[in-house]
Amino acid sequence: MEAVHVLIQGETEFVLVLIRVAAMLAAIPVVGGLGVPNLVKVWFAVAIALALLPVVTIRLDSSHAWALGVGFVGEALIGAAIGLAVRLVFAAVDVGAELAGLQMGFGIATVFDPTSSRQISLIGQLYGLVAMLIFFAVDGHHLVLYALVESFRVVPSLTFFPSRDLIEGLMRLAGAMFVTGVQVAVPVVTAMLLASAALGIMGRVVPQMNVLMMSFPVTMGLGLIVVGASLSLFGGIFAEQTRGLGGTLSGLMGTMHQAAP
Repeated sequence: MEAVHVLIQGETEFVLVLIRVAAMLAAIPVVGGLGVPNLVKVWFAVAIALALLPVVTIRLDSSHAWALGVGFVGEALIGAAIGLAVRLVFAAVDVGAELAGLQMGFGIATVFDPTSSRQISLIGQLYGLVAMLIFFAVDGHHLVLYALVESFRVVPSLTFFPSRDLIEGLMRLAGAMFVTGVQVAVPVVTAMLLASAALGIMGRVVPQMNVLMMSFPVTMGLGLIVVGASLSLFGGIFAEQTRGLGGTLSGLMGTMHQAAP
């Protein structure tokens, strides 16, 4: 009977770890997109959970079904909060790319993004691929996995409870997302503003010129040149945001720790 109890307890600990890992993977855009097969997601979550099980410490103070059920929900919320913080970093790229593409005249030209299962602009597709490469280049995935392991120390299993501090922390991250998005789009938006002003002046000086027909190739061509020239600036901004994920996730887990009873 004692062996059976140990086996059941081990299975419960594995399920708790698996739920937190699976919720995080479902929220992050790297492997949580619809373009990744569900079977790959499941086995990836199982592999990470098996690797973390000997590392993390889980204490089961109660074996009641209702306590475990509430604990499972809490584990899912912890993983989802970590994944959401990572997703907001990539969402800032989407915001900036949409602003830049709209100013360049690519608002109508969209492509299907399999990772998010929605239509995005061509500039958004370019920025998204570059952001994904930078994320792995600066070891952003290592920071996420470290934060996942650290979450089991800061917020032990079966002790999480949502609080106002956690919601406010996520709202601050959402606000920072729009600020970063504007920073990404500033070079293109500034160039398009200057180009529009120049075309307006030319239209007043040379009334015979069809400014409307001339504006399309000028804005598109100039926009593409500015996008290519500012990719290094975009890479620096996104790399800085990715390196700051460690502090961001630590602060977020601090609010979870305060929420723990």
